[in-house]
Amino acid sequence: MDTGNLMSLASRREYGQRIHHRYRQAGWAEKRRILDEFCANCRYHRKHAIRLLNGPPAAGKAVRRPRGVTYRPAVIRILKAVWEAADYPWSVRLKALLPEWMPWIRRRFRLTPAIERQLLQISARSIDYRLGPEKRKRRRRLYGHTKPGTLLKHHIPLKTDH
Repeated sequence: MDTGNLMSLASRREYGQRIHHRYRQAGWAEKRRILDEFCANCRYHRKHAIRLLNGPPAAGKAVRRPRGVTYRPAVIRILKAVWEAADYPWSVRLKALLPEWMPWIRRRFRLTPAIERQLLQISARSIDYRLGPEKRKRRRRLYGHTKPGTLLKHHIPLKTDH
């Protein structure tokens, strides 16, 4: 196998953009020749090269749009308050408790119908994700951070007769 000069991804993309139009306009025999050349230069599998050249022209690097905000900060703030007031239940239990805590929430927070709907629709997994930073902050305080040692274990007599 020849391991000569390899093209970078950017070079392959640029090369594909340059021959894309020529490949689309070519006849059967010319397409075959262009495809052979493209596969040899870029070291693509033939079927992958065909898909690249038959598809829409590659437009540089794909820009990924950030996902929109699903839950408002007010929803997360209320969720955090309920989580603390209910003595830190895990997410599935908190999800089940939310409808029962709605009177308490209505008394303490200004709820719009949209916020109330989002509170009742949020999934347990989303609750875990949204409360994750807060859980990490409180983990040591809630569950302690000392590991029981073996210092006294050797001084406590055990009855070993059978």
